[in-house]
Amino acid sequence: MKNQSLKIKICGIKFSIQNISDLLPDFMGFIFYSPSPRFVGFDFIAPTITKKIFKTGVFVNESEKNILKINNKNKLDFIQLHGTESPFFCEKLFKKGLKLIKSFSIDDFFSFHKVVDYIPYCTYFLFDNKTITYGGSGKKFRWEKLYEYNFKIPFFLSGGIGIKDFNKIKNFSHTKMYGIDVNSQFEISPGEKNSVLLNTFIKRIRKL
Repeated sequence: MKNQSLKIKICGIKFSIQNISDLLPDFMGFIFYSPSPRFVGFDFIAPTITKKIFKTGVFVNESEKNILKINNKNKLDFIQLHGTESPFFCEKLFKKGLKLIKSFSIDDFFSFHKVVDYIPYCTYFLFDNKTITYGGSGKKFRWEKLYEYNFKIPFFLSGGIGIKDFNKIKNFSHTKMYGIDVNSQFEISPGEKNSVLLNTFIKRIRKL
């Protein structure tokens, strides 16, 4: 995937949802994981936003029943599994017609052979920095590690990406890099994004 085609995924949105949707990111992520400070609540109903933006529900080791219930209630476009969900679990959701993004926690010791069994059931992968809190660490892994990835599923690059990383993104290239996932580095407080910074970042990325 060439850099000029990079998609923008804004994750962990809890407040000012309409303002963020007005920036027209490609994906908006809502976290349905109660320990997260960006947890929207299980009774959350995503507001109507333009169909050009894919609504993504983020789950961590959640039950199939709850995922299906929340998916149906919010008319989600994608389900992001950010925990230790098995390939068999992904297969069950896939067979129910859900589109999946499976996240993997990356460090220097990660083996990309771990993703192989997930390939038949996922539309995208997401590679994030390894942390015990299932994301939101605000830290990066070593991007060069991704040169070891040579499978067919496109991926999102995630983990501590901020406005100052524009040149690093510009200079990093991988044929399967589909998009950039941003979260904590664009926050005023957990779940409240800085729309001015995001607007600048999105415009710069789309000019690549």
